[in-house]
Parts: sequence; structure tokens; C-alpha cells
Amino acid sequence: MAGLRRVFRLKTASRILAWSCILAVAFLSLTPAEQMLRTGFGGRVEHVLAYAATGFITGLAFAERGLSRVTLALVAYAGGLEFLQRFSPGRISSIVDFMFSGTGVLVGVGALALLAKWLPGLTEPDGHVLSR
Repeated sequence: MAGLRRVFRLKTASRILAWSCILAVAFLSLTPAEQMLRTGFGGRVEHVLAYAATGFITGLAFAERGLSRVTLALVAYAGGLEFLQRFSPGRISSIVDFMFSGTGVLVGVGALALLAKWLPGLTEPDGHVLSR
């Protein structure tokens, strides 16, 4: 029973972290240009890094729904946010930026899939979640 509670706590924590990443990406994507925070990396590198981290964490949190579904949902989300940037003062939307965001999702979810092959049980105690 203690093991089940531990798994439940980890799953809950990973989902809270995933939703936090999803909201942070929205906030950073839709912030007006004059208030944007920059890391010092190029904007496209920021896209890849932000979406790779979000993809990895969200894939871990929702692996039982299938990594392909998580990937498609995050790529669609990236496209929606890129479109909505048109309505944020001083921001523009760009298909190239969307492609870098999508690449980040693929990198993050792909890294999770590779790691799960090397570390069975990473996402669930039985280790069968990613194979569905």
C-alpha cells in the first residue's frame, strides 16, 4: 500500500509540474514584446529548450495516454500559441518559430522514450506504459 501511495504522489507531482510548464510556456509566449524575458540564447533556441522540457515532463506525467497523443497535443498547443502571438502587443507569429517549438516537443518526448527503454519502470511500476 505504501508503494501505491508513493506512485500516486509522484504521478500527482509530475502532473502539477507538467501543467506548470504548460502555463509557463503560454505566459512566456503571450507576454507583450516590451515585457519579454530573454535568456541570452537566441529566440529559436529558447523555443526548442522550453518545449523540450515541457515535452519531457508532460510525457512523463501523462505517459499512460500515449506519447504520440502527448506529442500531438503539445505540437497543436505550440501552433495555437504561435497564432495567438499575433494579438500580443509587439509580437508576431512565425511558422519558423512554430517549427522550432515542434522540434523541441519531439526532442523532449523522444528523449523520454529513449530513457524509458533504458530504465524500465520510469513512467509506471510495470514499465508497460510507453509501449501502448
